[in-house]
Amino acid sequence: MMIFSFTGLRKSTLAGLVAMSFMLPPALADEDDDKEAKGYNDIVSELKMQQGLFNFYRNIESGETMLSLGESQLNRPFIYHAQTMDGVVEVGHFRGNFRQTRLIEFRRNYKQIEVVSWNPRYVFDSENPLSRAAEANRSEALLAVLDIEADDNGRLLVKADPLFKSQALHRITPWANPNQTGPRFSLGTLNSDRSRITRERLYERNMDVVVDYVFINEDPVAFGSVAAADPRFITISLQHSFIEMPDNDYRPRRDDPRVGYFTQQFNQMTNPEWTPWGDVINRWDLVKKDPEAELSEPVQPIVWWIENTTPYAWRNTIRQGVEDWNIAFEAAGFKNAIVVKEQPDDAEWDAGDVNYNVLRWTSSPRPPFGGYGPSLANPKTGEIISSNIMLEFVFMSNRWTLGELFSGGANLLADQHSDEHELYCSLGHKLQMGHIAARLASDTRMYDNIEDDPILSQALRHLIMHEVGHTLGLNHNMRSHGLWNNEEVHNAGLTQGVLSGSVMDYNPVNIAPVGVEQGDYYSYKPGPYDLWAIEYGYSSPLADPEAEQLRLESILSRSHQPELAFGNDADDMRAAGRHIDPRVMIGAMSSDPIAYAQDRWQRVNVEFSQLLEKGRVDGESHQRVLTTANMLFGQYAGQANVVSRFIGGVYVDRSFVSQHDDVKPFQPVPRETQRQAMAALNSYVFAPDTLVDMQPVLAYMHAQRRGFNHRGNNEDPRVHRMILNMQRNVLDHILHEQVLQRMSDTELYGNTYSLTEMLTDLTKGIFGGELTSLSQNLQLEYVNRLIAISGLEDDTDYDHLSQAAAVGQLRSIRSQSAPRRSADHVRHHYNYLHLLIDRAFAV
Repeated sequence: MMIFSFTGLRKSTLAGLVAMSFMLPPALADEDDDKEAKGYNDIVSELKMQQGLFNFYRNIESGETMLSLGESQLNRPFIYHAQTMDGVVEVGHFRGNFRQTRLIEFRRNYKQIEVVSWNPRYVFDSENPLSRAAEANRSEALLAVLDIEADDNGRLLVKADPLFKSQALHRITPWANPNQTGPRFSLGTLNSDRSRITRERLYERNMDVVVDYVFINEDPVAFGSVAAADPRFITISLQHSFIEMPDNDYRPRRDDPRVGYFTQQFNQMTNPEWTPWGDVINRWDLVKKDPEAELSEPVQPIVWWIENTTPYAWRNTIRQGVEDWNIAFEAAGFKNAIVVKEQPDDAEWDAGDVNYNVLRWTSSPRPPFGGYGPSLANPKTGEIISSNIMLEFVFMSNRWTLGELFSGGANLLADQHSDEHELYCSLGHKLQMGHIAARLASDTRMYDNIEDDPILSQALRHLIMHEVGHTLGLNHNMRSHGLWNNEEVHNAGLTQGVLSGSVMDYNPVNIAPVGVEQGDYYSYKPGPYDLWAIEYGYSSPLADPEAEQLRLESILSRSHQPELAFGNDADDMRAAGRHIDPRVMIGAMSSDPIAYAQDRWQRVNVEFSQLLEKGRVDGESHQRVLTTANMLFGQYAGQANVVSRFIGGVYVDRSFVSQHDDVKPFQPVPRETQRQAMAALNSYVFAPDTLVDMQPVLAYMHAQRRGFNHRGNNEDPRVHRMILNMQRNVLDHILHEQVLQRMSDTELYGNTYSLTEMLTDLTKGIFGGELTSLSQNLQLEYVNRLIAISGLEDDTDYDHLSQAAAVGQLRSIRSQSAPRRSADHVRHHYNYLHLLIDRAFAV
């Protein structure tokens, strides 16, 4: 657009310009008259039309599109949903990614249609005068303004391209990340000329429009993976869905903190109670055919389709994983609540169509997950409308998915240090790691027939059950692993496919300890928590609201029972220093995770001692040895994190007042348990001979060469960095400022393992035993951390009590010296420690 300045022009000249502005060339004037003369039917007569929720028109020569909606569709909410059909993982887009669900309205403003989004979260009692001010200090989003091209017989015609070939409805480019370090892969600028609407599906109650968005970045700084043919030109395929608000008798069910469902949250703005919330859970609208029957089929079951991309050999196992949820629904009064069908090869519908719930398979260059089970729910009621499950073939294979291997110096697992992967269920990655370790422990290769492969079949059924659970509305339960004790969990005759209280947990593969018969590898049937949660969410309501309230409360009042223990991602302690209850933790198993971890450490050491015999195959490279060694190390490191969380931990009980005899929300972890955890870490993680059985394998941890893939990176395993990274992860938690302060805080309400005692035990463990190169590394790391905590050299965020405790440990370490006639490297080490401490005290 050009802007003219009239400053300094003579009046006669200005008048002439104004007069000219009202004059049009004859050709343009005729064109404008023709446009005015064209009515609705004239415009659409030469266009290809599809009828449905809205009418969709396309010019078959130019590809331009138009949209028609009725007057009755104005000023009423529609559910809008954005889903990635295909993309690149580097920018957060992958096939089947449910991106956004919200409410959208079309409103007329003179000769334009405004596309508006608004938030239903804030609720006012219509009888309260405050409801007249309900819009105060709230901002709607005016997403787009479309010119009305024609208006005839209650139908309004607008151009669709400006709406769909822009980012008006949904932002496709990633939001800026202020914590991003280093160059980031960038999509560049959206090119609307190259973007195109590729297909549309029109139904009576919904419409899908799929758009290929083309982005151009002529000078990329980060090139991404080879999955992108050219980083300058990236195509993201996105589906926009509009769904009519359901018109049924669905009754929302309130959320409760004692059970784990995904929710729609509502703030009741005129409610004076202590918890003025009206949150409801996400769930399907299951209604009994026979309301009086104790067990009845539903009027409309939840139907799942196995996509026709699924290998035939896996389909029965997948079907079993889905249908086993019917065990839980029977506890809620439903028979055959879930039905599984197979998509025909000649099906006329596509996976991604919101009218179908599909189990889909892909084999992506950079899989962002092993399985991913999102659902689409009505933002006003929580009623689930559609679901999708994406499954990656990498879960079934030995292909390593997380990029850099541990032996290359990688920092263990990315999701233990950032929230990057927490947006999507990462269970599949954990299962893949365990799958490889279990196969080595069992000394078996993958069978062609999955039914003869208990490791793979149990893992796949567990993965399917877990992801289907998400689509039923359930979120994770990282506290359900305590169902059995450390001996019972290995007894398959006792567990019978139920290793933990819920399939929504992140359990490790259940490899038997040395000398113990192998039991179940994974949970592959719903546990007691699953049955209880489905009962709460799906059991048929009573007609009387007060009676229904009492009925639901009677279900929830059992939440304190051990087999119904619950804690989700909002509570879990996978990241150092985050949250307080060590029982809510990924990778834990049994009611005694510390003992279970020690069994696993012993098992890993045995497997390392046998790896060269088991892992090397005549005529093959050493890739299997490398990958398996990394998986074993990952198992070892994961259990170290599990054990560390008990130190400074607090057990949390979310029971309501008087629900059971001793409702106490916060109880510090008992002293003996904390000391047991510290002793285990000192013996297996901080010991001078940590992972000594891995050392003979180091010379064989060699990746098979592939072109120039290792250019710029040394090939050799960096074992000191591997082990120190594991130890650092543990210290990150034990010495976290929140953990140290909590140890002092909890002394005021029950903790008898003091901060000073804990640090003294830690120091003894790190400085005890023979001085090896591994312990040298660890001791220097520890001293530098104590100096940082003390605040002697630089400002610190640690509290005063932690600073004083750290200074005490530094003085204790300073008093130690190398024994007489020590080797040079021992004297040099102690001299360096003394130098660091003396310099800190001298500042």
